[in-house]
Amino acid sequence: MKRILLPLVLLLALLVPATAQEQPPKPEFDNAPITDVLMWAQKSIGCGFIYEAEVLRDATGQPRRITATHLEPASRAEKTLLLFELLRRCGLVPFEVGGMPGPTYQLYDAAGAAQSAPLFEHPDDIKPLFAALSIRLRRASAAEVAERIKPRLTDGVGSVEVFSATHTLVVTDYRERLLAAWEVAAAADVAGERDDDLVVRDYSLRVVPSERALAALERLREPGESWKAAVHETANVLLMSGRRDELDRITERVRMLDRHEERPEFAEVTRTIKLIYLTPAQAAATLREMFEPGIKAGSIQIGGFERDRKLVFRGSEFDHKRATDTLKVLDVNPEDKK
Repeated sequence: MKRILLPLVLLLALLVPATAQEQPPKPEFDNAPITDVLMWAQKSIGCGFIYEAEVLRDATGQPRRITATHLEPASRAEKTLLLFELLRRCGLVPFEVGGMPGPTYQLYDAAGAAQSAPLFEHPDDIKPLFAALSIRLRRASAAEVAERIKPRLTDGVGSVEVFSATHTLVVTDYRERLLAAWEVAAAADVAGERDDDLVVRDYSLRVVPSERALAALERLREPGESWKAAVHETANVLLMSGRRDELDRITERVRMLDRHEERPEFAEVTRTIKLIYLTPAQAAATLREMFEPGIKAGSIQIGGFERDRKLVFRGSEFDHKRATDTLKVLDVNPEDKK
């Protein structure tokens, strides 16, 4: 009988329904305290947890709770990812602790996680699940960029700290959220056009000679404008430098000047004027006073030759006619004036 008894006992053990044996717990939580999640993880994954008692309570002092149903993780990796997600929903962050017999995690709330998170300066270097990312801004306002980043962070866990003195942000969150924050900051920190930017611009003239265009621009220069310009005579090009807003105005002035075809009477000419009674010095002084604005702008040039009693006049045909008409009145015999 003893020989038969052992096989019978083994047979009975095999015939016991599977439901009577202990089954792995299922991750079904209906407004359950977070401790139920920890117990499920301990039994199904074999991991341990280290935490302070207050970490498991929310801001009101009540136990953190979670609802999650119809979850069926199969592998150990899937169960671990589910654990991290459930903790995330409860506002908790797990940090793996080394040197323990099995996988062990230190649990922190948002404030504790921000203090314990390793700091990185580029998202490509981030390996941990949860970390802090330092973002240095060059142009954008740190406070403004922080406001743009906040909607991208994990509710109740992610945080961003502003250091205005160094134009730096320190963002703390899960790895994928830190990448999103980096992209927001990079997009905001792109150099935008500012009115006081110093720029260089060239303008190819179609009708007006570059020297005359520059002379016209000088006459139109407004008080306080500091732009500079030079000409490329053989290419008929103006090269301008200065503030962006000033060059915008200058470019519009050049465009307006250069859109009209040149009239023959205002074409640039060089003429000599023969004097009889006036000395070239006297005539030149009179004309320089008469054409002072044009001379200052460079559109008119006057030179005298005492030996030949001649003036050389360079300017438009229109201005040349004005000069000769004026000298006809002045260049008379002094005896005739008596």
